[in-house]
Amino acid sequence: MSADLRITVGEAGDHLAVLTPTGVLDFCTADVLHERVTATMATHRHIVVDMSQVTFCDSSGLNTLLRLLRNARTNDATLALAAVPAQTQRLLAVTGTHTVFPIHASLVEALASQRHHSQPHHSRP
Repeated sequence: MSADLRITVGEAGDHLAVLTPTGVLDFCTADVLHERVTATMATHRHIVVDMSQVTFCDSSGLNTLLRLLRNARTNDATLALAAVPAQTQRLLAVTGTHTVFPIHASLVEALASQRHHSQPHHSRP
């Protein structure tokens, strides 16, 4: 079921990047996503993976997303998913992993949330 996975990377603000994988996220392509996100995490503390163009995700793709989330948390970074397609939403729900990821309905929502969390918080007197 594998096909090529293309990934675009965009700057979305200070230390915030959006990665948009396009195609199938499976055993044959999961390493491509892992390498690209890991490389981006070296220069960005906040990552949003826009899943809107993922046509299929299998357990290898899910495992890669979980590894990336663990890596982000270990390195005091954030990783959020946006616009997750129905098939991948079902995979997340069936495996119970929908509770461990920050998941947003749209890229706009994810970016707003990431920008809010990356802002320094000032306490009021």
